[in-house]
Amino acid sequence: MSKNILISPDSFKECISSVKLSSIMANEFEDLEGVNTILKPISDGGDGFLEVCKFHFGGEILNYNISTPYDNSELVCPVLYTNYSKTIYIESADVLGLKIVPDQYRNPLKLSSKGLGELLIKIESDVLSGKIFVNNLIIGIGGTATIDMGIGACSILGLKLFDMTNKEIIPIPANYYKVKSIKWKKRHFPFQLELILDVENPFLGKNGAAKVFGHQKGASEQEIDILESGFTNVVNLLKNNDIVDSSNKLYGAGGGIPSLFHPLIIAKIRSAKSFILNDLGISNFKARETFVITGEGAFDHQSLMGKGAGIILKEFENECDKVFLICGIITSEVKQKLPDNIYPIEISSFFQNKGESILNIESGIRLACIRIMNNL
Repeated sequence: MSKNILISPDSFKECISSVKLSSIMANEFEDLEGVNTILKPISDGGDGFLEVCKFHFGGEILNYNISTPYDNSELVCPVLYTNYSKTIYIESADVLGLKIVPDQYRNPLKLSSKGLGELLIKIESDVLSGKIFVNNLIIGIGGTATIDMGIGACSILGLKLFDMTNKEIIPIPANYYKVKSIKWKKRHFPFQLELILDVENPFLGKNGAAKVFGHQKGASEQEIDILESGFTNVVNLLKNNDIVDSSNKLYGAGGGIPSLFHPLIIAKIRSAKSFILNDLGISNFKARETFVITGEGAFDHQSLMGKGAGIILKEFENECDKVFLICGIITSEVKQKLPDNIYPIEISSFFQNKGESILNIESGIRLACIRIMNNL
């Protein structure tokens, strides 16, 4: 009886896309007798979301000029448009991501999500003019350099912040502690907005956007405290204005973008799990004769908070005899928690150091596949 191998990795952030990763893996198993490979690259909404959507849904790439998160210069932002389903897909990492913010600008206190607001307005203009026909606009939320609660984007859509003298404040996190009042009118778009969240964590607190992701986005411990203090101030004002009714309903993904997009522009919130299992059709491949290969760059406790590879592991750990997890590195703490039928393979173990493994990522993937073949 032939064996099915479901290949469903997530992207290795700032290293290799899940689509390319899947292709390399499939080529390695191509000549293996009695093996049928099924390519289903995934994205949890973060890096690689657009490429994965194009792989699964087809469509054409449209480009829009928008502001960068760090100054008034412009960048060309791609979006995916599928005419048959009247849907646009946006990868927030293409708008606000670490991959487009140079190292010297990686300070979340000074970064703004304004480009996302500009992008929505430009797409709306094309819809209203009849240039494109859009019923749904889906944004993959994740991989952002910003932690601004989506206030930068909402400021482009009409939100205004004021200090104690009623002077308008520049909407960046460094100024949030000064905010004494907020003005906003609900914004209605001619299409349904939907947000796919790459993590399922709250916005505030020890598991929130600043505390969990601040360091990797360039913030120091002191700056993380400033971010948290400013966010708490803004959230209290939002609660006083009945814009949000509980901090428990605020979302930490993408630096908190869903926290305002959900109540202010009526964006629907969906988990990455729902997107991966249903939209990408991963739930259709549960069978005992199927082996599963997934992976991501760094597999740690964050991976178990609703991220792509973690979703695949949880979904198939009781459905398949063997699930293989290819990753750049995996923390020992998380490794010890994995069930016996999950086999982690660290690319870094094939090389002298992390830098060498990144430079030779394709060779590392091939070596990992050889190890998998020996364990089928």
